[in-house]
Amino acid sequence: MRYLLAPDSFKEAVDAVAVAKAMRRGVLAGDGAAETRMLPLSDGGEGLALALVSATHGMLRHARVHDALGYPIEAQYGFLGHDNPFGNVRTAVIELAAASGIERIPKARRDPMSASSFGTGELIMAAINAGAQRIILGLGGSASTDGGAGIATACGYRFLDKHGKPLEQGGGSLSQLHAIDAGHLNSTAASIPIVIASDVTNPLTGLHGAARVFAPQKGANAMQVDKLDSGLAQFSACIASFNGEDVRGIAGAGAAGGSGAGLLGLFNATIQSGIALVLDLVNGREACQWADLVITGEGSIDAQTPYGKVPSGIAKLAQTEGKPCIAIGGRIKLDTDDRKRLRDQGIVATFGITPGPADFESLLATTEENVETTCASIASLLKTHLCGASGA
Repeated sequence: MRYLLAPDSFKEAVDAVAVAKAMRRGVLAGDGAAETRMLPLSDGGEGLALALVSATHGMLRHARVHDALGYPIEAQYGFLGHDNPFGNVRTAVIELAAASGIERIPKARRDPMSASSFGTGELIMAAINAGAQRIILGLGGSASTDGGAGIATACGYRFLDKHGKPLEQGGGSLSQLHAIDAGHLNSTAASIPIVIASDVTNPLTGLHGAARVFAPQKGANAMQVDKLDSGLAQFSACIASFNGEDVRGIAGAGAAGGSGAGLLGLFNATIQSGIALVLDLVNGREACQWADLVITGEGSIDAQTPYGKVPSGIAKLAQTEGKPCIAIGGRIKLDTDDRKRLRDQGIVATFGITPGPADFESLLATTEENVETTCASIASLLKTHLCGASGA
């Protein structure tokens, strides 16, 4: 039997490559005659660079940049290998979360008003200086609500108040924005194609915008949410005055604290579904055609899973090829409607990997072991069933 092992990372525990390897060990323990193929995935957030570099036989790199609060860090990005649809176009893959992610900032130090996406812009410049001709940028897990102004600043844009002075970093200062200056903009940064990978469809501002939906998750109180939303509105107005681009109502402009808006309004950027882009780049359809069964998974299988997450994306693709999909997760939190949605998308069964009661830190530490055990049980059960069916 052929197993395609196509997980996302299990957040805060292990990356997608490690999960796929644990799946493989488990499947072979349950059925030594099984054929396996690993296809670690990402929906555009954490693990995007590792998944795409691994699938295309590319190369990971590191750069010294700054985190969302301005502290120096080392962040990872990568270059795709030649086995990708872009061919000889040197393509870098960057995760916003690698430099500007909220997981990098301890809860006690998180500051939703001054947090900036500047470090992601530094990663873009590092990739450009290393020869990038195209950039895939995954938006997700941001600590900031600055509309991508930090990214733009690192690339040479200046954001000025009414006195012509540069604004301080962070979304809290955007309400003071009066003008945008591109006099020092890096010419390559201005023209290089940037493909945004994101499944967030929120607009920039308003009830469903970046500030009101996501800023509270970053520690913003009600007054700060109002100020951030107002700042993003001012930011979009200044972009319109600067170059005529209207980003306020674009689906996805609110991604990563509004970074979608800054990228779409100030750079040569387009936005695509994260999981669809990844599946295309890693030849997901061909992999599903090869398989008899797909096993996927993520840290939490919940109400968000049917909407652009890795398990639903790979399951829907497998379904078009007539192949069933099983999902595993560290936590399963699904109501009846959620389960129906997943079944409709091609997930025929869902399994939790938790072996029994334990504290959260212990469960995180044993994630790989628990993935392996669960997949061994799945493979053993299917082997027994198939042997029984053939014997009958």
